[in-house]
Amino acid sequence: VSPKKSLILLASMILGFFIPFSVIYIKGLFDNKVENKVSLEKLTGNIPVLAELPKISRKDNKLVKLGERTVLAESLRILRTNLDYLIKSKKKKEHRGSIIYVTSSVSGEGKTLVASNLAMIFANTDKKVLLIGADIRNPKIYQFYSGKNVDKLGRATRNREDKGLTEYLVDQNLAVNDIISTMLAHEQTVDVIYSGKIPPNPSELLMNGRMKDLLESMVELYDYIIVDTAPLLVVTDTLLISEYANQIIYVTRAGMTELKVLEYPIKLHNEGKLDGLSFIVNGVNDSNLGYGGQYGYGYGKSTKKWWKF
Repeated sequence: VSPKKSLILLASMILGFFIPFSVIYIKGLFDNKVENKVSLEKLTGNIPVLAELPKISRKDNKLVKLGERTVLAESLRILRTNLDYLIKSKKKKEHRGSIIYVTSSVSGEGKTLVASNLAMIFANTDKKVLLIGADIRNPKIYQFYSGKNVDKLGRATRNREDKGLTEYLVDQNLAVNDIISTMLAHEQTVDVIYSGKIPPNPSELLMNGRMKDLLESMVELYDYIIVDTAPLLVVTDTLLISEYANQIIYVTRAGMTELKVLEYPIKLHNEGKLDGLSFIVNGVNDSNLGYGGQYGYGYGKSTKKWWKF
């Protein structure tokens, strides 16, 4: 007698489970990119992952404001707290300030966004902060700090973007004060050294000793020196000056940075060439924030699953 309904139903149920689980399994095999803090911690081991930052749209503010309570602002405060703890636990020299490098694998992962906001979040605690654009091949600091230049009395002054780090490295007679611009952003002032003009020999300039002199003089005047450096995987610029940093923040981007690529900075760290290395994940989707979206604290948008509406 045909058809046998029980056999057909059993086969349908088996296929119904097999096909979707097969698709999920295959998708997992090809998923070789960073998704959030949890996926990155599986690779980094003892190297800390300090924070994960949310994905922001073009309409959102690129720089956090004083007292802001957005997901980005709270994530940056977590980064500041974890970073401060690391620096204080490892700091040996009795200098006033700490030198923090911000780098990434390639361009587009958000290192300048992180460096600019890190300067703001430290400045919001009444710390004296200096932001240096040391990515002299592809400068982007001006995209975040291109507003009003003010003096110590809060009066608008001439914008000195035409003189930056490149000019200081080239001209032995140029003083540090000639390239520092005090920028006003969201009612908060931050001292900025722009990258300057793009030179034909970036590596040679960074090796001429002037960069070391600059950092050693500024560390006595500022609480934090945030240095936006070149991508590590593309050029050697960051490695050339890595010895001057107290902490190196390596920015990864969710859905973009491949896990295999991160074996290179981890290898350099194990060889002693990147001391004080730590990671952060930038551009994480709301559903993946906080250990896969399992935890939250009431900030930002609350997303519900379609079956809960």
